[in-house]
Amino acid sequence: MKTSGKSILVVLAFCIVSYNLKAIDYISLEDASKKGLVRLEIKSKGGHLGDVILMKIKNTCDKILHLKLEAGRRLDSKNNNEQDILVTKSFEMAVSPNQISEEDVFGMCCQAHNSGPSQGSVYYIGTMANDTNLIRIAEYIDKNKYYTNYAAQEAVWAISDNSSIGSISGGTKAENSSLQQFVSKLTLRKIPPYSVSYIRERPEDMQGRVNKVEGVFDYSVKENGHVTIAIYNFSGELVQLLFADISHKKGDYKLYYTFRVGDLPQGQYYARMYLNGNSEKEMPIEF
Repeated sequence: MKTSGKSILVVLAFCIVSYNLKAIDYISLEDASKKGLVRLEIKSKGGHLGDVILMKIKNTCDKILHLKLEAGRRLDSKNNNEQDILVTKSFEMAVSPNQISEEDVFGMCCQAHNSGPSQGSVYYIGTMANDTNLIRIAEYIDKNKYYTNYAAQEAVWAISDNSSIGSISGGTKAENSSLQQFVSKLTLRKIPPYSVSYIRERPEDMQGRVNKVEGVFDYSVKENGHVTIAIYNFSGELVQLLFADISHKKGDYKLYYTFRVGDLPQGQYYARMYLNGNSEKEMPIEF
């Protein structure tokens, strides 16, 4: 079979391109730093989600470096009182010898118990998150481009700090739902039938403390009677009365409630419904 010169050239060009693609060997910034191939300067821009870090990368060797920063890598704060950053947007780059490259890094705070990062705070390149669930939520945020989505930030805290899945809000209804479902599958925790709101008492607080829990309490009345619904703590002590001895006819009902948490400690609480003094239904509330 006769082969044309053009066909040979096309095959050769394809082989060269394929070889070049395979020849690129990306190295993580962590490994490059440990091997002394790069010098890093990592500083906070002062935010807690989105474009929060400015990273300066200097190639200190005599060859081009192909570098990568992975979603799911932690950037460790030099200040132990400020939150570490979980990288949520991966990128790859080539840096020439002695070149200094400046990169904007997208991430989210991953230590809700600490204060927010200050502008100019110093960070170090850290390892991939020890909790594989943090890596997976970071990759999920990257895939869906939730870089500045506050619901995604709450999803990170739901994993890093075991915050309630009910606190995942702030995005659209569809975004909130998708993030809640994803975190539920990762952690094997159920999505609660309520939302958890926080209040920031100080500017440096990121998540703040729980302020209120809002939701719907579904209940059925099997016979005409008087209904009481209240919230109790783990020890069975009354902490909030929603209503008492209200006359009901037999049927199904929904109560839209607000649980004012105030200074109550975090933990397990229970909404209970009583019919004519007898306990008929109990729903756990956790924050």
